[in-house]
Amino acid sequence: MPGVASSPEEAPAVSGGYRFFRGLIRIWFTLFFRKIRLLYREALPSSDPSILLVSHPASFLDALILVATVERQVHCLLDSKHLQGIWRRLLARALGMIPGEPEGEGWERTLEACCEVLGERGAVVVFAEHSPTTFVSSSALCPRVARLAVEAETRHSGQLGLAVFPVYMFLPVKRSHSSELLIDLGAPVFPHDLISAAAKDPQEQVRALGSVLEKKCGENAFRLPATDVSQFLSDLEEVLRRDLEEDWAARANWKQKTEGFELSRLVVEWVQQLNVLNPGRLVALREAVEAYREARRRWSLQELEVEAAPRLKSPVRRTAVWAESVVGLPIALYGLLNHALIWLTLSWTGLLKRGERRDRTLDWVIRTLVVLGFYAGQILVSDQLLGRAAAGYYAPSLPLTGAYLWRYRWLLRHRTRLAYLVFRLPAQAEKVRRIQKELAEEITRAMGVYSGISEAVH
Repeated sequence: MPGVASSPEEAPAVSGGYRFFRGLIRIWFTLFFRKIRLLYREALPSSDPSILLVSHPASFLDALILVATVERQVHCLLDSKHLQGIWRRLLARALGMIPGEPEGEGWERTLEACCEVLGERGAVVVFAEHSPTTFVSSSALCPRVARLAVEAETRHSGQLGLAVFPVYMFLPVKRSHSSELLIDLGAPVFPHDLISAAAKDPQEQVRALGSVLEKKCGENAFRLPATDVSQFLSDLEEVLRRDLEEDWAARANWKQKTEGFELSRLVVEWVQQLNVLNPGRLVALREAVEAYREARRRWSLQELEVEAAPRLKSPVRRTAVWAESVVGLPIALYGLLNHALIWLTLSWTGLLKRGERRDRTLDWVIRTLVVLGFYAGQILVSDQLLGRAAAGYYAPSLPLTGAYLWRYRWLLRHRTRLAYLVFRLPAQAEKVRRIQKELAEEITRAMGVYSGISEAVH
């Protein structure tokens, strides 16, 4: 590391108030939040002046996550809009957060406060900035941190020994299946080296450092591979096109079709930026799209299965199926009671399995003998317990109920199930449409936050 070497005793003291509130925050996260895991925590020095550059738009919750996770005291730089409310302001003051002011005189106060912390060998957390009109343009994601690093090093004649650590956060949202919140520390960047190599012009130094830091932000360890992003864009286009088709179909005399429609460039840029800044959110959207596709696939298969059974299109036939399913249930249960021991015996002895090397005729002979043997035994027991007359009525019911049990099993598999699918199809179709509409609205809202647009397809 360039600059002055640090020693353990130079580590800034952590105030008792900070430790107290950090302990409360950790308890709160343990009770009500997902498990948080910091990867490569040993890479962060305990005493050197450091800037933690989070490749993620700022939020108060994210700041609390970092306070709870990092062992050394960190001072989070947050814009005033994230510190609304008396409780947030009080907690921010107790945790040493630095209010971010807009460019101009207010920014000078913010810069002074950050440089003071770094000069005392402290750590400052700065979040990447989100630009709704540009993506991966020069210093678009981290202009403030570049200016802050250059200013801090300049004030100490390049001897501060400042290190900027990229911080990548994987934040699962509510619908995500991910069980852990992950934080990864990237390889540090030393502004002194870049400033020395750049021109003497401070603006040029800021641009050079900002370009390197932005590249580091783009190396998010949790981002999806390009192939997965491409597949997600394809699935997203399908969802939005179907939503547009249904919206137009509901309009009277609307003739326009969706053939040739594709995702706009702005949507593609939004997905790419989301993959860099908040891959957890992108993963959740991807899982939601896959859940929609799976629900639609199951509904389509059920619809095809119903279409392949024209006999059940008639309400009269479906009513007959439901009637036999209800009326025949007691008979089938009676037959099942009579044949339970027979089925268990045949199952335990393996006589129900189809063996390619065995003689099928011999198998059927043995099965028949087992069934007749149990019939004889059950009739004798009935004769002893209930008398000869009852046994006389019971004997013919055995093969009859056995045959109907076989018939009832076929009825459930090939008729009752299809009748139930016919009954459920309208509700299933409505559910698929609702999932599709909610997903399209969620994407539109996210796009609105990103760029103010109201349409994601053009």
